[in-house]
Amino acid sequence: MTGYEGAFNACEIDLGALARNYKKIAEFSKAPVMGVVKGDAYGHGLVPSALALVEAGCRELGVLDVWEAMELKKHPIEAEITILAGLLGPEQSYRAVSEGLVVFAYDLAQIKTLAKAAENLDTRARIIFKIDTGMGRLGFGWEKASYIVSSLAGLKNLSIEGLSTHLATNGDEGAKTQLERFYDLGDKIRKRTKTEIKFSVLASGGILAHQDFPDNLSRAGLLLYGYSPLELTDPALTGMKKAKNLINSLEKPMTIKSKLIQVREAKAGETISYDRTFVVPKTMKIGTAPIGYVHGIGRSRSALGHALIGGQKAGLLGRVCMNLCLFDLGNNGQAKVGDEVVILGDQGHQSIGANLIGTWEKTSAYEILCHLGRLNPRFYKKSLQVKGPKKRA
Repeated sequence: MTGYEGAFNACEIDLGALARNYKKIAEFSKAPVMGVVKGDAYGHGLVPSALALVEAGCRELGVLDVWEAMELKKHPIEAEITILAGLLGPEQSYRAVSEGLVVFAYDLAQIKTLAKAAENLDTRARIIFKIDTGMGRLGFGWEKASYIVSSLAGLKNLSIEGLSTHLATNGDEGAKTQLERFYDLGDKIRKRTKTEIKFSVLASGGILAHQDFPDNLSRAGLLLYGYSPLELTDPALTGMKKAKNLINSLEKPMTIKSKLIQVREAKAGETISYDRTFVVPKTMKIGTAPIGYVHGIGRSRSALGHALIGGQKAGLLGRVCMNLCLFDLGNNGQAKVGDEVVILGDQGHQSIGANLIGTWEKTSAYEILCHLGRLNPRFYKKSLQVKGPKKRA
């Protein structure tokens, strides 16, 4: 792990893989695709990821808030930037309007503040109305949204650029109901305002499962980072060969590595780590790696799962510590201090994916990527060619 400037652990991000994933998704989608880089690009790094996506042809980027938007604005990023979680107060509204940002808006007070900022700046605030069709999270209620949007459409300092919603599920009756509600609502608003308001509905799961919905701007998040919110066996993908092929073709840009800092022999009857939860059953070779819950390995994962050391699976022993984990080196008689420990990624013929880690920690690939990516030093590379499809679970 030379070149990591003294770091014990490293999060390697392959921007080439990220760019290729975007191109594949864009070719698959029937609508233009927004690259969702909110949450520090799901742990992959906001600015490097955004720059790689724009270089790959992405012209729409989705961020969490004004702060993330302004971080991108410090760089030569030629793409529309949309704030997906809205904003708070006059200061954020002023900044959003003055910078020409698009805002997902879901509250009347918020919209009035944006319009006031636009009036003061002698321009127009750019908004996409967020409609709650059944997610129950953010948005104007779909029952009254037609009246609200139509009543605001004539405001001088407001530019309504679209309608959006978010699906709670994909490919089932609940999703079908949400899509029907949204389409009917959009049709009413288009007729009342006599404008061709764009739709932005499908996120990663929807891109896969609802290819026939007339979206105008889909939002790719998890798919960009090499994982699918839908399993290949999900009923929503029944008969969808192209969607499954897309999932199988995606590369995994993130790899998490540590290294062994101690290798020792433990005798039968000894205990391992805090609370003595693991008792050594027989003489074992044990390796210690300087990575723990402060680096994103959940303490809930104690004694569950494995890492890859010397091309072999090495089971995690005992409690996960703040910055240490212990692994069973098994029959790996060659293991020594300094050897690479792969927490997420590939080594030899073995592989560990974020979905698999999620089963150990009782969470999702989303959370695993965000935690591991943000809590370890990141190092970037840009591979120049497509590798074989990764099979990380």
